[in-house]
Order: sequence, then structure tokens, then C-alpha cells
Amino acid sequence: MCSFLSTGLALLCVFLSQEVASIQFPTGVTRTECRGRYFWIWMDKAALGPSSWTYSVFNELGQRIPVTDHVAAQCGFTKTTDLYGNPEIRVSFLGCSIHNLFDQDFSLHLQVEVTSPSNVTVAYDVSMKCPLGSAWSPREIVCEENYMEVSVRRAVPGIASEALNEDWIAVWPVAQGAMNQVWQVVFHFQNGSLQNMMATEAHALGYGVNTTASRVLFRTPYSTQQTEIAMVKGLEVEVARATVFYKQAWMILMVDTAVACPINAPVFTATTLSWVTPRIMPSLVAFPRLYQDEAIEMGLDGLVIDRVTVARNGYTFLTDRTDFISITVPIGAAGGLTESDVMDNHYGTTYSIRLMLDRKWQGDESDRTRHRSLKLIRTPFALQTLVLINNTIPERGYFDISLGNFLPDVELTSVGIGGLPLTPKDLKTRGCHLDERPNPNNTRVLILQVPFTDPLVEQKYLYGNIRRYTVRLDYVLNLVPKDKLFTYPAVIECDVPDVVLPTFEGFCDTGKIGLVMTRGNLDHYWVSYVGNQRLTSELIMSQNYTVQDDGKYFYLSVPFLAVGLSYRDISLQGLTAQLDFSLRDNKTLVTTVVFSFACIFPTGRLLVCLPNGTMAATVLSLDTKPSLDPRNTHLRDRNCGPVAADESRALFSFPVASCGTTRRFEGNYLVYENEVTFKREMIPGAKPVITRDSQYSLTLRCRYPLNETLQVVAQRLQGEIGTPPPYALRVKGYQQKRSADHQNVSQPRVAYLSTGAAEKSWLWFPAFGAALVVGGFLPVIFLGC
Repeated sequence: MCSFLSTGLALLCVFLSQEVASIQFPTGVTRTECRGRYFWIWMDKAALGPSSWTYSVFNELGQRIPVTDHVAAQCGFTKTTDLYGNPEIRVSFLGCSIHNLFDQDFSLHLQVEVTSPSNVTVAYDVSMKCPLGSAWSPREIVCEENYMEVSVRRAVPGIASEALNEDWIAVWPVAQGAMNQVWQVVFHFQNGSLQNMMATEAHALGYGVNTTASRVLFRTPYSTQQTEIAMVKGLEVEVARATVFYKQAWMILMVDTAVACPINAPVFTATTLSWVTPRIMPSLVAFPRLYQDEAIEMGLDGLVIDRVTVARNGYTFLTDRTDFISITVPIGAAGGLTESDVMDNHYGTTYSIRLMLDRKWQGDESDRTRHRSLKLIRTPFALQTLVLINNTIPERGYFDISLGNFLPDVELTSVGIGGLPLTPKDLKTRGCHLDERPNPNNTRVLILQVPFTDPLVEQKYLYGNIRRYTVRLDYVLNLVPKDKLFTYPAVIECDVPDVVLPTFEGFCDTGKIGLVMTRGNLDHYWVSYVGNQRLTSELIMSQNYTVQDDGKYFYLSVPFLAVGLSYRDISLQGLTAQLDFSLRDNKTLVTTVVFSFACIFPTGRLLVCLPNGTMAATVLSLDTKPSLDPRNTHLRDRNCGPVAADESRALFSFPVASCGTTRRFEGNYLVYENEVTFKREMIPGAKPVITRDSQYSLTLRCRYPLNETLQVVAQRLQGEIGTPPPYALRVKGYQQKRSADHQNVSQPRVAYLSTGAAEKSWLWFPAFGAALVVGGFLPVIFLGC
């Protein structure tokens, strides 16, 4: 019917729109059922895809009426989804535009309009016919998700002896003074006040008021101005106390259409949910002392279930309590749905179930009521702790990681390895293995295997033959129906004894010191250092290093006077040069392997300027012709002779503040100067007039920088013949180190020494406060401690 009490035709028909041609849904896309007192229409969300949908109803005149949320609550339509997100439509048998044949047979004609993302709309027809089934109760109340509905039988029995109830008594004066032949509604409030209006006015406020062949209907949305919240035994009940009446000149027909629905929130524990309702709702029971239960049944998804199903699913259904009826459901039990959810990037679950309570009671001889409440309950977000298990066995050569436990609605989108996002297809291409394993409780475990050899896996040398493999993972997962992404980071380490360390062999050559390294299986990830200098192409070119590397053997040759070497012992017999070669981690620069090798090179004339203010120098007998006896040389202070001497050379060592040493400033340098002279033998001794010894004088000069100076490259003077070959060899071997605690050697700097005959270039080593002088035929070395 398109009218409300035959007066609302114009009001309802304002919703009419132009008819749209429609077709039938493909097979399997929809399902329809007649359930109790309503039509049930189900649609497959997978078939609808990303399309949106609306629906309309056709009245008896064939006019199409779009069903909005407002119209739905007023006319007995409910648009919802099942627990899995599939669209559902429920329509009351007494809803608007239902073809009603004597309250026994009912027909519905709907049109569902599906609009694709490209804005193409296709209309589909849905038609249903349903018989009443079980007979009507004198009063039937339905508590739907979006409205409350009551229908009362309007057959007039014989003269009744019952007393009038309070609501009728209150309405009686209003009805007596009301207009004839007009249906009217009177609302009653808890404070005793009344509000009366014509049925058309009630319809304009969103109420549904109608009559059928045998019943008077009243329908109200929740939370209107005329509904109230009443507390019954501590539980909330929404109540609309309304009386519908019709007056003719000689009679007044009054119908009590009060309706009440429990709206109290469910009670949750860690493992259960409970829905408790009042046993007796005073606004619906006039004489509580006469109240008797006739039937109390529990239902799921709008269908009644038996006690066997209740017990099998683990529900607790208590109906024998004095004041309450309660349903308790274990969270996760059959009949409901556990879904994944995400909150603040944390994975969790919610549990949903659609409960129904179907009751029949008798209040007095004329009061027989059937009351049905449908309740969708969804638990709050429950955080779930994901379980990450490292099943890696080092001997297998790959990481084996499992992550769970997920519900089936979780989909892996990608896995980031070392910061690089990889789809499941990408993982397979790289040689990774991805799988999933079901659990008995309907959850899943993701299994990921990543080879140790994957370039995205980090490798770090620890000690001995132990290498640590580290894989940094970022799982990106999606809740499929909700399209919610969340990430789960993980870092997995595995220590594996698979390191083959490099081996070294040092060698001494003419003017060179070097090594040959046989590579291991990890040193390709390390960087090479000579002393404290990283072995770069710039260093190799500037210092004339020779480097060869065929992947198996690494060859390095360093010139005797090149940057990077350190110098140890100085004596009359020779000079020790040392090559400190190390391999460091390419990320942390922590020293992992050190190899030190030394060569002894013969020394000639030399001068040493020590940082503690000590000067050391050698004197050679061949500096004069005829040769002198170095054992007879001395400094300006004749009491300062050599500390060591033989027939061919003498070694002087003295503080710069002694032995007649002078000093002066030259720019940023403090220059100390002394002189080696020869004590000639004279004949006669007292008044010498004849000597065979040469006149000899060697100026010693050390320049100490007052401030730090710029680093430059050392070079030899033109005319130099070269460095004599080494005549001794000392191998210190190599050692593994876990930190850079070996001695560093700083870059040399150029300074000059005057010997009285020519300028000689010399090298300053700030780490030792020493310098190396180069000139003439033999090298002169300056070292410090």
C-alpha cells in the first residue's frame, strides 16, 4: 500500500521517481527467504565488487519509491550486512508498499540499482511472495536494528469485563473531544504529560501508523522526541507509549500501541560476551502479577535455534531467572565471526554475532504478546600478540622465519628486506621461499625463507671463523575486506662458523716492503688500510704503491719512504721500516684483521729530531779524505761525544738544550742547531803545527713546528741514486682484532735540514714528532717514540 491510513498518499508519493527498466540478477548473486515476519534478501559482495548500490520499492500502482534511511525506519526496511560483509535487506511483512492479502499472504517487489566506479548504473529486479506461516499473536513487537514496530489485532470481541488500563483512561478525554473520522495518536510520557496529533502529523515526524485487514500498526525509529529511556531492573529500555484511536459519531476505537525494546549494552569479559534483558517490561505488561512465559527461544541471524545447537556452540542461555533473561557466548564461538582489525598499527581482532531473542508471554486473558529482539554485538578491539619464531638452522644456509597467527582475512602485501619492499613475486624471483601453514583454530602462519647469500642480507665478521648474518624485515599486511594496512618489523640474526680468514706473506725488496694476501670468503666486504691511511686510488697513485688483485690473491708493494709506513729501531747497524696492513669492516670501520711486517734497511748518514727535544745523528768516516775516526768526533761542547761509535761511524744523541745547541725562530718553526766537529791529532801535542787529519764540520739542525702544518707529499732531491736494499727481515705475522686499537701512523710533512753543503728534504711524523731526511746517497731517518 502507498498510503498510511488512507491519508498519507500525497506525503509518501513525494518520494516517487521515474521508473527505471530493470533485469534479473545473475544466478547465485542473490538469495531470498521468508523468515518469520519479514522478507530476507542477500547479495554477494564479491559479485558487486567495488560498485555502490541503492534500492527502491514498487507500490501497488507500480510506482518506484527510493528507500532512504529515513524511509526505511518509517516503513519497516533494514539495510545491513551479514557478518562477512555481504549486503542484506530485511523488510517487514507489514512494511510500506507490501501487497498484503488479508494479513496472510505478502508480496514484495524491489529494484536494486548497482552503480559501477565508472558511473554506469544497472537496475535489477527482486520479487518475493511469502505466506504468513504461524498465526498472528494478538500483539506482536519487533525490535529491529533501526526501528521498533508493534502491531495489535483490532478485532472487537464481546463485552469485556476487564478494567481499562491507565493509558486508555488518560486518553479517553482526548478521544472524546477529537475530530470524527480521523485517526489520531496520543503519546504518553513518564512525567504524566500527553501529546496528541493526527496520524498525518505523526507520519511527518517519521512515525509509521497504519491499519491492515485485521491489525493496527505503529512503527517508530529509535531516539525520537517522543521515545524515552526507562530503567528496568538496572537495564536500559527504550519505550514509546502511544495510543492510536479512531472516533466516529457513535463510537471510539482506541488501540494501545506501546512498544519497548531493550537497548542496554552487552557485557564483555576477556573470553565471553553477555546480553541480558529484563524479563518483564512494565510498559508492556499491565498486570505483572498475572505474567506468565509461554516460550523463550534464542536465535542467530534472525532464525531460531534449538537447545542442542545452543549446547554444541557453547552458549549459555538462562531463562529461569526471576528478573532477567541472559545469553552468554564464548568469544570466537561458532555462529559468530572473528575478524582482524588494526589500531595504531597493532594487529587485533573483533568478534561479531547476530543474536535474537524470541519470546511469547501472557499477561492476562486477553494479553498474549510475541516479542522479538535482534541484536548485533561486536566486541571491542582485542590486541593480538603476533608470534615470530626463528626456525633458522645455520647449516641449511638460509633464514627460516614464521610469523603468525593471522586470521584468513589478512593478506601479505610485501616484505621489506634491508629496506627494499618486495612483493611475493619479487621474493620468489630472488630465490626466497614464501608459504603459509594453517592452524587448527582457523588462523594461519606465514613462512619466509631468505638465503644467507642474498645481497640484502647483512654480513658482519665477529671473531675466529664466526660470521653474523642479519636480515631486517618489514612485513606489510592488509586486511582484505577493510583495506587496512599494517606493518610488522623484525630483525633476525644467525651466527655461522663459515668464515675463511685471509692469509698473509710479507716480503722485502730493494727499496720496497710488501705483502701477498690469499683472500678468504669475507674480506671482500672489508676495506684495506695501510697504517691509518685507507687504501684508495688516490693514495696508491700519489705514493707509487703497486696493487694487484685477481680476486684470489691481493698484492701490495709500498716504497720504503712512502706514506703509510712506520719506522721503529735506529742503530748503527740499520733502520727498521714496518708495514701495518689492516682490514676493517666496511660499515663500522672496526678493525677485523691486522698484518704487520718489518724490513731492516741499512742506514748511512742520518739525523733524528725527537719530540722530547732530543737530537740524534750519525757521522760516517767516509765523509772526509783521508777518512776520519768517528770515535774522535764531538759536538760544540767538547764533552759531548758519541753515544756509540766504531771505526766507520758514530751515533750522537743529546737534548736540544745541551751540548752548546742554539735556537732561533723561523716563521712557525723553532730551529735548534749544533755542530759535529772532529778532534784532530796534532804534532807536537802542546803546540801543534802538523796534522794528517781532515778538517771536519757537520751542522745539525732540527726544526720543530710551533703549530700544526698542512700535510704534503715527500720527495727526493734530484741526483739521488736510491735506497740500498734491505739486509735483514723480521716478520711479526698477523693477528685478528675486534677493535681499532693498533698504533696509527700519521701522514709525514716536508721540512728541511742544512748540512752545510746542500739542502736535504725530510719528513715530519706528527704522531711521533719525528722527521725523515732524504738526501745524498743514503737516507737519513728522524724518529720519535
